[in-house]
Amino acid sequence: MRITAIILIVTALISGCVTAPPLPKIESSRGDRIGLFVEVGDSPSHTHIGTTVFNNFVKNYSYNWNLGADVTRTVEQTIAGAGFTVVDLRKEGLNYAEVSGLIQPVKGGWQIVPGKEGMIRRLREEFRLKALLVVKEGQATAALECAGGPCVARYVNNSGLYTHSIFGLTAYLAVAAYRWNVFVLDPVADVAMADPLKTMLQYPSVRLFGFKSPVDFKNLTEAEFVPVRDAILKFTEKVSKEAVKDLNVK
Repeated sequence: MRITAIILIVTALISGCVTAPPLPKIESSRGDRIGLFVEVGDSPSHTHIGTTVFNNFVKNYSYNWNLGADVTRTVEQTIAGAGFTVVDLRKEGLNYAEVSGLIQPVKGGWQIVPGKEGMIRRLREEFRLKALLVVKEGQATAALECAGGPCVARYVNNSGLYTHSIFGLTAYLAVAAYRWNVFVLDPVADVAMADPLKTMLQYPSVRLFGFKSPVDFKNLTEAEFVPVRDAILKFTEKVSKEAVKDLNVK
């Protein structure tokens, strides 16, 4: 409990010290077209940090969670539930390189990234989008641990289970290792880089209280992973709801 409290305090201090660019006034209307691009894997990984580095390991599992489709469906349902029209940009033939890195903060405001003006124009005019959500699996900070010395950020490269054992006790966390962008096209901004989404996404993990210890810690069954999968989807839903809320639909 003490370690958890320290982590939460340090997290709050770090979040408070970094000032996000102010967002412009954003207003959307029911029926506005919102683009969606999701690129995430289907299989989980288990990243473990032990008492010493010799106990650390990362194991990737081949269990086909079909997570990419479920993450996409979760975000789609949230967008549609707010009254927007969803446009799946993958089905429209776009790739991640085309929809990433579109908008950046500059001098307290926001601007189109140089070289991306043509894509922004295409998204506005051809696809008639108000905004787009981009979800891409990648390295994420699972936890900030501050026991017995300087704080250490723990990273994972894939979504799944993160565990840390110390003094015979193991903490279990589900990690949704997704990088989010919520690009608003008029006026331009990336909602995911400003609070409250910025703080929410800083540590995209959910502590699994009451998680049943696996029979074989280094070889989890697909059934033992079920609470991890459920927590990842719930976190995804939470983030997508906040993203839609920040679009201020009228």
